[in-house]
Amino acid sequence: MNKQMYKEYTDQEANSKLLKGIIIGGIVGGALTLFDSTTRSKVKKAASGMTASSKEMLVNVKENPQETKNQMIDRFKTASTTLKDAISDAQDLYAKFNEDVFSKVEEVKDISSDAVSTVKDSKEDIKEVGSKVAKAGSQAAEAYPQASEDKTMSGNVDNPPEKQASPELKPVETGTSRPTQM
Repeated sequence: MNKQMYKEYTDQEANSKLLKGIIIGGIVGGALTLFDSTTRSKVKKAASGMTASSKEMLVNVKENPQETKNQMIDRFKTASTTLKDAISDAQDLYAKFNEDVFSKVEEVKDISSDAVSTVKDSKEDIKEVGSKVAKAGSQAAEAYPQASEDKTMSGNVDNPPEKQASPELKPVETGTSRPTQM
């Protein structure tokens, strides 16, 4: 036997065992549930109700086949009409949604385009304001050169004058190469 045939045989055997297990499990489960008297009575009522309604339907079909056919056709027509109404309502809802939502999307698109255009138009104005501020800063620095120099001499908060670099060292004129502090 080749591998393919063996695989098919084992698959069929496994499926067969599974089906047998399901059937046996159903029978055992059903039998166990029937030990309960309440469940037994419900099963009896359901079975007798199904039997009675099936018999009644068969009798009606045998006695009045045309009337039963017409009743079934009427039921299908009613169901078909209801389904058509539901489809029509769904289409109307889609059209309304489409109109409302997509019109709002277009409005948002137009507003955002306007905003982008305004920002682009304002770009030059903003540059001009920035250059005027820079010019004012330069003019203020020129007007108060002493304050500007004091600021550079005194250092900043992170580097106070006490912690700045020591003054220059000059060589001693005695011919040695050791610098002295002045």
